[in-house]
Amino acid sequence: MTISLRRRLLLVVMLPAVLLAAGIASLFAVRGTQAVDDALTDRGAAIVSFLAPAAEYGVITGNRSALASLLQAALEQRDVTAAAVYDASGVALAVSGRLKLSVPASLFGIDHARIVDRGEDRLGFGAPVLAAPVEVDDLDLANAEAGTDARGVGIGWVYVEIDTLSLDNEKRAILRNALLLALLGLGLTAWLAVRMADAVTGPIRSLADAVVGMAGGSLDVAVREDAAIGELRVLQQGFNAMAHAISDAQRTLQARVDEATAMLAHQATHDPLTGLANRRAFEEALEVAVNTSRRAGDHDVLCFIDLDRFKVVNDTCGHAAGDELLRRIAHTIQQRVRSNDLVCRIGGDEFALILRGCGPEEGRRIAEHLREAVAALQFDRDGRRFTVGASIGLVPIGEGVGASEALIAADLACYEAKHRGRNRVVEHPVPADGSPRYPEGEPGGAEVPVDLVPDAGGASAGER
Repeated sequence: MTISLRRRLLLVVMLPAVLLAAGIASLFAVRGTQAVDDALTDRGAAIVSFLAPAAEYGVITGNRSALASLLQAALEQRDVTAAAVYDASGVALAVSGRLKLSVPASLFGIDHARIVDRGEDRLGFGAPVLAAPVEVDDLDLANAEAGTDARGVGIGWVYVEIDTLSLDNEKRAILRNALLLALLGLGLTAWLAVRMADAVTGPIRSLADAVVGMAGGSLDVAVREDAAIGELRVLQQGFNAMAHAISDAQRTLQARVDEATAMLAHQATHDPLTGLANRRAFEEALEVAVNTSRRAGDHDVLCFIDLDRFKVVNDTCGHAAGDELLRRIAHTIQQRVRSNDLVCRIGGDEFALILRGCGPEEGRRIAEHLREAVAALQFDRDGRRFTVGASIGLVPIGEGVGASEALIAADLACYEAKHRGRNRVVEHPVPADGSPRYPEGEPGGAEVPVDLVPDAGGASAGER
């Protein structure tokens, strides 16, 4: 089982604290109860030690009433429940209170005050009653020479029972206080341990969550720089700086990827020379126009534009001049169509237009304007001035017209414009059977001579 960092810290702090608290509480309880026991023992011994000399006269004289009065006074002491006086032969001379313990035989052999019996809730203390020696110097000297004990001769014993209920209550209070002190210490230690663990694990947990978030792809993450420990605050600041740097690098990289992707997508569908849509984009747009006309009945117009006399510029001034002229012609065409129309370069000097939402009449008008603009364009290079023309084939795209049929028809119309003398607009409707045919001289037909009559620019039809 994996133990979290927070639990590890709490365990490291609390385990020694628990052991220390248990040890201190146990020591306090043992020492406290031992002190209470010793205090009661000393008090019981003191009581019988005081009672024995006082009972000497009553034992010697056999005055039971005096002894009873003495014992009654002893019962007034705290926790003393019973007392008795015995003569030298063990006969009870006076008893006060109710003796709970049976008087042990060991009582009649003691020579000093001590505990003589123990019960469930009683302690029995006994002490010898000694007859004090006569204070005569010659007699004392004689006793000393004879080896007689100067303390006196034992003439009886006193016995006292003390109730231990208060002693047990004191012991329980000591144990309770020791437990409360231990719990208080443990509670304070636990509070400090939790505060310390939170101060350490809180920032680390937030760092771990932020790292998981970054691993999941969320780079815009940050942690609060509020750690109470200086090293952890430095770690938070370092992580935020690193995360910010990674996020900036990722955004920069993503921007470059997006830019490259957009550039590749643009290059895939646009002509690099003129910036117009290329053949691929044109074919896709034509499919869309054909499908739209089938569903909604909208009508578009397809135009093929083939430049006239463009080869003269290439042959005379080079391909760089031809490229510049193509860019100018592309710009001229774009300026004269509507914003929703599509202009494409589909070959070397060939362009295609899809005039959207346009009827045949408007399509012819736009095509004528384009033809006039291209014809009016003058291109100067190397001290020479060149003009080109535009042969335009026009085909309406309507219901029942497929993309391939529209392409063939537009190509036929452009061919016919060339065949009629170039620099003109020719409309070629798609036959009802949907299968237009090339005239003779085009692919699939018999070859026929090309009209070489010069056009307005002085070039023949062969100078395309």
